[in-house]
Amino acid sequence: MKFRDTVADLAERMDLPPEAAGAVRVTVLGRRRAVVEYHRGLLGYSEEAVEVSGGLVRVRILGSGLQLRAMDRETLIVSGRIAAVEYE
Repeated sequence: MKFRDTVADLAERMDLPPEAAGAVRVTVLGRRRAVVEYHRGLLGYSEEAVEVSGGLVRVRILGSGLQLRAMDRETLIVSGRIAAVEYE
């Protein structure tokens, strides 16, 4: 069992929200906007891909014409034509 699975299981058993266990939340609104909450930083950025650290996981938003619309300590907003969201 991986460490991130153990932490997520523990948080679930303690009835804590996923973000307390370091989970990142990705909300895709249509195919034109993605909101990444509880991120740990931007790892890479281009018009075809935005890579974000989620602490225990990496999130990759793939598409075309991607733009970073806003970013603060907890939230990142990407717009453009979103084709896929990958978790690693």
